[in-house]
Amino acid sequence: MKIALSVWNNRVAPVFDVAMQLLVVEIEDGKIIKKEIKKLSTGAFLEKVKMLKDLQVSTLICGAVSRQFRPILDIYGIDVIGFIAGNVEVILQSWLLYEFDETAFAMPGCQKKKNCRSRQQPCCRKKNKNIEAS
Repeated sequence: MKIALSVWNNRVAPVFDVAMQLLVVEIEDGKIIKKEIKKLSTGAFLEKVKMLKDLQVSTLICGAVSRQFRPILDIYGIDVIGFIAGNVEVILQSWLLYEFDETAFAMPGCQKKKNCRSRQQPCCRKKNKNIEAS
């Protein structure tokens, strides 16, 4: 299994669409086999998706993904765990120990308890009225 985390300053990048780096992790039997940082294309979103597919990534852990791009990841069979924030290594260790809790790593303002990860409801509803729902 290969997972990828969008990275910015050792943290999950807040928006995958403009992320510049990925941490690609190959996991077998609950152990890391290979870990490498890959630079993402500064070009079109489709180039980023193609790279994920070429790397055989099955799961992407990231911050937000634009609504128009999320279905493209679904079409390519890449499971997205979005609206995640935090230190990449802490999140990765939590994943490896089967202790990954989306609510613990939810982006600020994201109400994970209200099923915002659902593919039918791909955005968070923020309490702060000054912030538009994404």
